[in-house]
Amino acid sequence: MTRVFFDMDGVLAEYRYVPYADMLQEGYFRDLAPQEEAVKAIKKLAEDPGLEVWTLSAVIEENPYALEEKKNWLAEQLGDSMNSIKSVFPFCGTSKRDAVPGGIRPTDILIDDYNANLRDWETQAVSIKFLNGINNRHGSWKGRTAGGSAGSIEASVYAAIG
Repeated sequence: MTRVFFDMDGVLAEYRYVPYADMLQEGYFRDLAPQEEAVKAIKKLAEDPGLEVWTLSAVIEENPYALEEKKNWLAEQLGDSMNSIKSVFPFCGTSKRDAVPGGIRPTDILIDDYNANLRDWETQAVSIKFLNGINNRHGSWKGRTAGGSAGSIEASVYAAIG
């Protein structure tokens, strides 16, 4: 079964440029605005019985609120879809590839906005860069991309599956 992993910050939730100290404050992750089309896409993909859908979002170890706020944000934004979506929350600086329960498989797909995560992942599986309007302005990512409408994001996933 194909597993699809969605990053949260910059993919499901809008990324905000703020000083690092602000990211350590209570409410930072709770108050992130959703990327509506990505949220629609993850919900739709979670309905496909041939896919196992996950969120894979790093948490800042120094922020005592981050993990709970991310879990609550996902529950609020994804609603009943969370019944069929699994989540994993490694600490920042940990390879997302190494955080996957049971180990990464060649058919696993990561949708992320950060090139370093994508490059690490694609050494063993499939990476799709989520274009969120603030990244890839210089065209540094040459691999698969997704963005725009929920349908476009879903099509990128199914194209990656083949």
